[in-house]
Amino acid sequence: MSRKAQGGWMVRAVTSFRTSRPERPRIAPSDLAAASSLVESWAAEEAGRVTSVAQRPDSAERETEAVWDALGALDAEDFGLSTPAPAPLWRRREVQIGGFTALAACLAAAVWLHGQGDVETFATGAGERRIVALKDGSRLELNTRSHLEVRISSRERHVRMLDGEALFMVAARPDHQPFTIDAGAARIKVTGTQFNVRKTSDQTRVDLLEGHVEVRSRGAEQALRLGAGQAVTVSASGATLVRQPADRAAVNDWRAGRVTLTRARLDAAVAHINRYARKPLTLAEPALGDLTVDGVFEARDTGTFARAVASLHNLELREQPDRIVLSRP
Repeated sequence: MSRKAQGGWMVRAVTSFRTSRPERPRIAPSDLAAASSLVESWAAEEAGRVTSVAQRPDSAERETEAVWDALGALDAEDFGLSTPAPAPLWRRREVQIGGFTALAACLAAAVWLHGQGDVETFATGAGERRIVALKDGSRLELNTRSHLEVRISSRERHVRMLDGEALFMVAARPDHQPFTIDAGAARIKVTGTQFNVRKTSDQTRVDLLEGHVEVRSRGAEQALRLGAGQAVTVSASGATLVRQPADRAAVNDWRAGRVTLTRARLDAAVAHINRYARKPLTLAEPALGDLTVDGVFEARDTGTFARAVASLHNLELREQPDRIVLSRP
């Protein structure tokens, strides 16, 4: 049966569903296209848009609805068309919008991840020193038993100092992006300068050799600004911030692999030497820590240091499998 609709298109045939038949009626592609156009117009109406198809006579709408209901009862094989009439999934507006949104999110995530950069870990063992070149042009020299985490990206230049000692030679950037170091309770901020940071369990010390740095202790409202030749010590709790002269000689010593001691208490000297030792030196009794020692020693030569102290103070030296012991005879 054919019937002319007021909308200007023609439905030529509607056949109810049958499971099998010798010949299948063919539905004209123009009718399927018209029905598809009507569905798109309904979607436009639900979205608050008005299309030319939506402005149709009621009679045309009723006829098209009847045709579409009939088509909905058919399987794909009943259409007998070489190409499916409904628009492909990738051409539907809802899918396009969702796809573009997902693509934009992926691109944004990629840009963000690129800006974050990767965290690099650098560490040294007992008696080991290491020079590290960073990708921003800065350079680090790590002393014995040091452990740092470094993140260099387009967004930040940041170091987390977990333990040990390092000399920082920070490259200045045209955009003046700061270089920050978190070391215990101290936070150091610079744009381009040279300074030494030593972090122990009880304090963090910053010795500024060139330029300017800002050091802020945990919980402090204001940062302390240092000039070349100045140093600051921050307690582990962040409660104490002490300014003092920089010890450039001590920095030069560790970079050269030596330890210089001037009227140093023996317990402090032993603790210093043990930073470099694979086999630590111990005192048999706490009272020995009150003795003093002077001299320049090779940092990694624990045995020579122990023999010098034993000779100086008439002590007994006993070497065990896991340590060297100094005691009274």
